Amino acid sequence: MKKFLPLIILFIFSFSAIHAEKSWEIDGIKCNLSDDGTLTISGTGDMPYYVHQDDVPWFNDRSKINKVVIEYGVTSIGSHVFHLCLRLTSITIPNSVTSIGDYAFKNCNITSITIPNSVTSIGEKVFMDNLRLTSIIVEKDNPKYDSRDNCNAIIETSSNKLILGCKNTVIPNSVTSIGDYAFFGSNLTSITIPNSVKSIGDYAFFDSDLTSITFKRTSPPEFGKEVFYIVNTSIPIYVPSISIDAYKEALKDFGFSNIQANPKQLFLAGSESYTQNSQVDGAEVSFTRSYTANWEALYLPFSLEYKDWKDDFEVARINAVRQYDDNDDGNIDRTVLEFVKMKNDDSVIYPNTPYLIKAKTWGNKTLSVEKTTVYESAENSIECSTTTEKFIFTGLYENMSLLQKASGKYYVMDKGNLSKITTLSDIGPYRWYMKRENRNSAYGINNNNTAKEISIRVVGEETTGIANIQHKSPDTQTYDLNGRRVNENNLKPGMYVKNGRKVIVR
Repeated sequence: MKKFLPLIILFIFSFSAIHAEKSWEIDGIKCNLSDDGTLTISGTGDMPYYVHQDDVPWFNDRSKINKVVIEYGVTSIGSHVFHLCLRLTSITIPNSVTSIGDYAFKNCNITSITIPNSVTSIGEKVFMDNLRLTSIIVEKDNPKYDSRDNCNAIIETSSNKLILGCKNTVIPNSVTSIGDYAFFGSNLTSITIPNSVKSIGDYAFFDSDLTSITFKRTSPPEFGKEVFYIVNTSIPIYVPSISIDAYKEALKDFGFSNIQANPKQLFLAGSESYTQNSQVDGAEVSFTRSYTANWEALYLPFSLEYKDWKDDFEVARINAVRQYDDNDDGNIDRTVLEFVKMKNDDSVIYPNTPYLIKAKTWGNKTLSVEKTTVYESAENSIECSTTTEKFIFTGLYENMSLLQKASGKYYVMDKGNLSKITTLSDIGPYRWYMKRENRNSAYGINNNNTAKEISIRVVGEETTGIANIQHKSPDTQTYDLNGRRVNENNLKPGMYVKNGRKVIVR
């Protein structure tokens, strides 16, 4: 047994030497390569930028690196730091990183990579010759991309990330520039370039397998040389509908022939008719309109959450119809349409529903929302009723015809008030008009039983729940069943309402 002991000891020593951990510290950044091939980088500040890959401290150990973990606090990934790490297949980048240096992942074997929304620049040739790279992981919270719209299948989801697989790529809406050769030689087939990207470097998508490209920016980014060299020029290029001519001019030297409006990116203007005849799901919408300081009618084909309007607007919804007999003569003198302000965090503006909106400052303003459903253009009506009258609100997405205006049968919002319509009334797209009818007459309004005056009142904050349309007075007087106030000292036999309760006089 003794003669084998030296050999055993030598074997153990050699094994330990081969798998020993290694560590480096450069300018306060600590790097540790464990015996399982994981390179952990920690500290605060930027990783060093190297002119050549063989200047990187772990260059001679690059064949051992199969995984990289960058811890929070590191603010950049240096040039060449993982260049030629042929076994590298996995990397974790924290959202403290703001830039990725030139050649950082050139000639690696990465299949997917996370680019957090903190990154504002991607250097030259970063992913060049990553032939297995087929997906980009985009942090879920910003921007709010849905993997179902950017990929043919969901590879993996978790609480804070989603993976966009199937060779489709969405660049985070924080990146302002894409460097030279950034995706050179990658295996990506679809890419979405956000509106934050202002420039794309030389040969950025050289020799890629792209089958479609989507640009979100309304003004084309600045393009370098041969950005799309050896890319199929007949593939669809989707751009904002208001920017088709600008992109045709910007991309003409690349030979693209199929530049078309992005069907999921809609730009709606309050002065222009909306005639979409089909529903659009997963849309990104911008709605621009000129506002005054008055309450105005609002009618939209998509929904908005409170957070989407709270900074620039007040919004109110119909809450009740109240009618008053001011002089106790048994006739209704006033009708007030009560709207209540919406201020709850869970408030929603629903599509095809009448609202009032008031801007906090004058001028052109834009409401924007992502991943929403835009409904087809259609006139829809809702009805509010008292015991004597019906009030029908009808929304429209086109200008009201002169014939309708000339009829004088409708009411519209005009300078913050509800007014009888005239040929000069402003009843354009994305607004509503109102018609009133007597509930007991097939011939419209019975003037003996309707208010001589009708007005709008906007009150308080939104209550919990939606109140039913009511036909009552805010005071504690006595009323008949038609809602008319009566003299309680001279009541005829019958049923009345007092203090919210039924009263029978015999």
